[in-house]
Amino acid sequence: MRRLMELYFSHTSGNSARSVFTLFESGIAWKRHRLDPHSGETQSAEYRAINPMGKVPALVHEGLLLWESNAINWFIAQKHPEARLLPTSIEGQAAVQRWMFFQGAHVTPACILIFRVTSSRMQAFWKIKGDPQAAEQGRKEMARYLPVLESALTNRDWLEGEFSLADVAYAPHLWLIDEGGFDFSPYPAVRAWLNRLLARDAWQKTMQLVFQ
Repeated sequence: MRRLMELYFSHTSGNSARSVFTLFESGIAWKRHRLDPHSGETQSAEYRAINPMGKVPALVHEGLLLWESNAINWFIAQKHPEARLLPTSIEGQAAVQRWMFFQGAHVTPACILIFRVTSSRMQAFWKIKGDPQAAEQGRKEMARYLPVLESALTNRDWLEGEFSLADVAYAPHLWLIDEGGFDFSPYPAVRAWLNRLLARDAWQKTMQLVFQ
C-alpha cells in the first residue's frame, strides 16, 4: 500500500495555502499536520529535522523531506500527472516555472509588504504591525508586476492557457491583498482571473482549512 503524502502547515499561512490548494486540486488523499507556530511546534527539533528553516509548509513522502511550497507543488504535479497541473511538453513546463519564479521573487514579496498593513487577519494571527511606507513601496512594485500578468491574461483564462501550477502560485497572497482592499480595477484581466481562482472548489476548501 502506498503511503499518503503528509503535509505540515499552519493556520493563516499563505505559503501553506499554496500547497494545500495543490493537494486539493490533485484530488489525492493526504495526511494533515497542522502546526501551531505560537507554541513553538515549528521550532521543535522534530520538525527542524524535516525543515531546517523551521517554516511551513513541508512535505514528507516515502523518505522524501521537501520544503518550499513551489517545490512541493511541482513534486505533487509530477507524481500525479493525471491531475493535469502541468503541461506535458518541456516548453510548457518551463513556461509554468517562469511564472512560479516570478511569483516567488517579485509578486509575493510585494504583497507581503502590503498585507502586513492592510490585513487584520494576518496582523492578529502573526502579531505583526506593518510599515505604511513599506506598503507604499509594495504598491509601487505591484504597479510594475501586475501589467505583466495583465498582458499575459488578455484573451485567456489562465496564465498558460490551461489551469496549472502557474495559476495556483498566485492565489494566496493576491487573495490576502484583495481582502485588504487592494484596487485591481486597473487590471480587469487579472481581476477576472483572480475571481476564477478564488471560485475554484479546491481554493474554497483551502480557505476553510487554512484561514478559517
